[in-house]
Amino acid sequence: MARIGVLGGIAAFALVFALLFRLHPYAMGAERITQFFITEDGYLMLTLARNLAIGLGLSVSEGTIASNGVQPLATLIYAVAFWLVDGDKLGGVSIVLGLMVVIWIMAALAVRRFAGAVLGPDDGEGSGLRAGILAWAVAALWSVGPLSVRHSMNALETGLYVLCVVLFVLVFGRIAGQARRLETGEMLTLGAMAGLAFWARNDAVFLIASLFFVRFVYGWTLAAVGFARAFWEGLVAGGVSLVIGLPWLLHNKIYFGSFVPISGTSQSHAAAIGGNLDILPAKLFETMFPMLPLPGFAETSLPVQIVLSLIVLVVWSTFLWRIWRAGHPLRLALLGYSLFGVLQCFYYGTFFGAPHFLSRYLFPLSPLLVTAAVAQLIWLAGRLRLMRLAEAGLAASILLGVALTLNLARPGQNVQGHFQVVNWVRENVPEEDWVSAVQTGTLGFWHDRTINLDGKVNPDALAALLTEGHFFNYVVQNEKIRWLADWYGMAAFGEEPRGGFRDVFEVVVADEAQNLAVLRRVTPE
Repeated sequence: MARIGVLGGIAAFALVFALLFRLHPYAMGAERITQFFITEDGYLMLTLARNLAIGLGLSVSEGTIASNGVQPLATLIYAVAFWLVDGDKLGGVSIVLGLMVVIWIMAALAVRRFAGAVLGPDDGEGSGLRAGILAWAVAALWSVGPLSVRHSMNALETGLYVLCVVLFVLVFGRIAGQARRLETGEMLTLGAMAGLAFWARNDAVFLIASLFFVRFVYGWTLAAVGFARAFWEGLVAGGVSLVIGLPWLLHNKIYFGSFVPISGTSQSHAAAIGGNLDILPAKLFETMFPMLPLPGFAETSLPVQIVLSLIVLVVWSTFLWRIWRAGHPLRLALLGYSLFGVLQCFYYGTFFGAPHFLSRYLFPLSPLLVTAAVAQLIWLAGRLRLMRLAEAGLAASILLGVALTLNLARPGQNVQGHFQVVNWVRENVPEEDWVSAVQTGTLGFWHDRTINLDGKVNPDALAALLTEGHFFNYVVQNEKIRWLADWYGMAAFGEEPRGGFRDVFEVVVADEAQNLAVLRRVTPE
């Protein structure tokens, strides 16, 4: 019992720490609240959420540019925060911070429930470690560490999506993992959970397809409900999910010409095929072992890629093999969840750009991968009679995650990266002037008259990128743009000949130390 008490105590300590760390900006003032957790893209979502709350609809740029470059469910939730404070920016951000903490708590409890259901009444190998303790340990390991903290507190949909994914998998496992016909109510429930996951993030179509596919094959073959009945179950559940997701899909298609939000098109239109495959093994490894972040130089090393790929594949595949061989009640759900992971890896590794976001895109797999790693550790330790060592290793992993999270609070370790641009604009740009930038999440939230150039939330800029391959004509012809302000690299635009850009804009700030560049439209004499 003492062994169980030690691991349980460490898990409890880590979870309390994870809660306090996520809450600590409240004790440190407005600067910490606005700059510590919320990312550049998080501010893009908050801009649309705030404009929706104050009656400007889904829009940016002081309500003048309609946009769908967000995921809808989180945007609607965050809009409530700004509605409660009549659009006050600091007040809304403060409430959003609290909402993210609440969503993380719900997700951590869901991960604990998932891990407990996977591990069963005990670890399955007679080690004496109860699944309840292990489940809390999994939840603690999942909750600490830089990746989990950043992804669950980024003001995007990431934490909410993980919650929806885990709940969907649990409900699916309870309903669809049985060798019998599904009742109508059960089919409707599965469809509703699928629709909710889609509203959280539209790549849930991979999860929906994966889970419903494995149920169809299982129902048709092993469950012996017949082809027609298995097909009907998938048709009903899938139809319900489509009906739930249809308003968002139609909104996108009617007003923006594509079912995919413009943010997705913006990030993928110039992606090289297979452009993210070189870092995929490292990101999967870090997702499976959140207490072991890798240095950047190791991510693209071929020997490292091979070793990490083998580790992830061996742990993941042997975990699934053991689960299926044992006839685990969640075997169908875990197979579908894993197929979803394969599709995620294939799509984001092969066809999508934005390699710096790959870790976030894979984060919905973290409950599965962390649970698989812990389950395999306990199984192997049980076979080798090294349970004390395994428990010590798990406890050390949790504490290492705590230490890495603490490191984020050191000065310069978790810098938001865009407030130098916000501060310069506040101090130097007249209120009535319009500013433009490639990265307009943070700037666009704090300075309403900001026009986006990378197309994530600006359909006109995206159209220019898709048709011309650049936005320089768009900027030159949009005469209300008086300033451009962004990171230091923008200073190179001062020599850009396309569209006559260099004749229209002059560089007024090029500060590499501050990572800041500012250009101003030349006023004719």
